[in-house]
Amino acid sequence: MKSPFPLLLLLGALALPLHAELRVLTDFEGGNAEVVKLDEATKTLRIMPAIREGRGWPCWWFFKLDGLTVGDEVTLEVQAQTKPFREANVLAAAWCQPKQAWISSDGKTWTPSDAGTRTEDKAMSYKVKATAAQMSFAWGPPFVPSDAEALLAEIAAKLPEAKRFELAKTKGGRSVNGIRIGKVTAPHQVWVGARQHAWEAGGSQVGRGFIRWFASDEAKAVREKTCLHFIPIMDVDNVAVGAGGKESIPRDHNRDWAAEPIYPEVAAAQRMIREIHTTRGLDVFIDLHNPGATDPVYFYGPFGFERMTGMQQRNYQRWMDLAATSITEPLKVVPKYRFATYVTTDEERGRMSSGWVRQNGGPFTISVTLETGWNYPVMSVEGYGQIGAGLGRTLGAYIDENPRRE
Repeated sequence: MKSPFPLLLLLGALALPLHAELRVLTDFEGGNAEVVKLDEATKTLRIMPAIREGRGWPCWWFFKLDGLTVGDEVTLEVQAQTKPFREANVLAAAWCQPKQAWISSDGKTWTPSDAGTRTEDKAMSYKVKATAAQMSFAWGPPFVPSDAEALLAEIAAKLPEAKRFELAKTKGGRSVNGIRIGKVTAPHQVWVGARQHAWEAGGSQVGRGFIRWFASDEAKAVREKTCLHFIPIMDVDNVAVGAGGKESIPRDHNRDWAAEPIYPEVAAAQRMIREIHTTRGLDVFIDLHNPGATDPVYFYGPFGFERMTGMQQRNYQRWMDLAATSITEPLKVVPKYRFATYVTTDEERGRMSSGWVRQNGGPFTISVTLETGWNYPVMSVEGYGQIGAGLGRTLGAYIDENPRRE
């Protein structure tokens, strides 16, 4: 008679809980994480943003963690990248260590973790309860090229008269797409774009809230007299590969608005804006960004604002007054312009999109940059969307007053 022990051992092994091996996945659109250590026993993962050579700041991170057991507590630690991203420059930790990590169990709905805590070696540590076998973790709610495509398709379906267009093909062969809403002969012309710095995902989130407002019934009256050109992502290449984009080599998109741009999409934007202004006049240019970790919601305005007179001064001031009334949730916009004093030369200021537009616009043109503070738990997809809707209401009220009036 054979011994029953092998069968008993097998049955005992089958009765033990099975734990899949934890795996970090980044091979998807926008993915980025360099694993520093992974401790299976304590469910502790430490990462830092991976450097994409020549592609700017290593601050954005976005990955999937596979092999989780529902109910387990996972510790995510995020440290600064230790290697220089450009010459001898090592990026400060604040840029990659938000107060909360953003997590998703389905890749669609994003919620903030509890506030992180600082470790002795200056990493940020987040505690997360696993709710699925695979979960996504990110610096902030992501917005990648496929999200841009879905948004443009949504708006085009809602407004059949809207016209989608390809602004340019990137150096990497990817499409930079946009949408035009309104007649090209409309009396008012507006350009709104996001993500000249790839890591600033909140800019595109604000843009989504803005364009959805502009396509809504509330905006019907302003659509009848306005032609809007909207670009949800400018630096598509860097967004797609999970790079930071800012301070890319030799320069990033928002320092490329020169006489001879190196990025095809910047050159194409310049050509379109020149044509719009030459044929119809450009009323409003808005560039959507995210600022530093401790910053609120605010606009960068034009240097020399205090010395402006006449129509130009009136329009910039009226824009700010209307924004202060309309952009209130979930955070209020600062009711005064800030100025990019960290840019110290006229030459560099002229290579920034807002500066270039001011140089190539008319006396009624305003060109502003909206910086939306990201390091707050209320800056969810919905929170960003509220800022975008408030921006839309600002634009609607501004156009209603006719900025070209004498």
